[in-house]
Amino acid sequence: MTTKKKSRSAAEPAAKPAPDPRESLPQNAASWKATLTELEQVLKDIPPPAEPKPNDLVEAMLHIHFADGMACGYGQEARRRITESFVDRNEFRVTEAFEVEELLSDLEIPKLFERCTWVRESVSQTYNDQNGVSLDFLRNLGVGDRSNFFQRSPALRPHVAAFLNNVLTIEELCFSDKSTLRVQQKLGMDPKDNDANQFVATLRTMMQPYGHLPLCVGKDLSSGKPNLAHTLSPACILVRLLPGAKKRASS
Repeated sequence: MTTKKKSRSAAEPAAKPAPDPRESLPQNAASWKATLTELEQVLKDIPPPAEPKPNDLVEAMLHIHFADGMACGYGQEARRRITESFVDRNEFRVTEAFEVEELLSDLEIPKLFERCTWVRESVSQTYNDQNGVSLDFLRNLGVGDRSNFFQRSPALRPHVAAFLNNVLTIEELCFSDKSTLRVQQKLGMDPKDNDANQFVATLRTMMQPYGHLPLCVGKDLSSGKPNLAHTLSPACILVRLLPGAKKRASS
């Protein structure tokens, strides 16, 4: 008598997707403490710059496009190769997506061509809107104007726009000379909470020498491989404290 073999899909449960390393954290003292501990470890491998300077938001955009769902070392290595392979951003702007894909092909980043296409379109739409390849103007916009720009630039996918917004929010928390009360409330912090106030004070002290939220996890490796010494960069460690730090658009 012949017996039917069960199909592999019926016999074995489907594999669960890997946990998202940038999943938002609960807004509580335990998260703040864990964040400072993780941040301290990564910063040991990132020397402060000779002069503190703000984040380059185009670099932040490139980083999250290529590191989304993965360790930050992949975004760091992708950005290094792009910086070293193109004279400037105008040259990069007129490069085809398949050329960038070829440059990064050995990194085994999932959906690489799709990511390269979105990057290419993001740079193009930014240039058409601003007559230049820079996103630093976002710092000077209110919430409404910033939202309008993202609507005019749909290549900046929802999870990318959310990342940029959250980087700017954390920048304000770390470096603003004005009151951080609004940001603390957005982070779910009671201004009368000693744990919250201690977290903010410690964070500002740690980040002050940098003047920005580093997107790297340490030195670039001479092998050309991603640096996986730490899963997340300081920027990505910190944006997890905000609700909606990760917003995926359906493919």
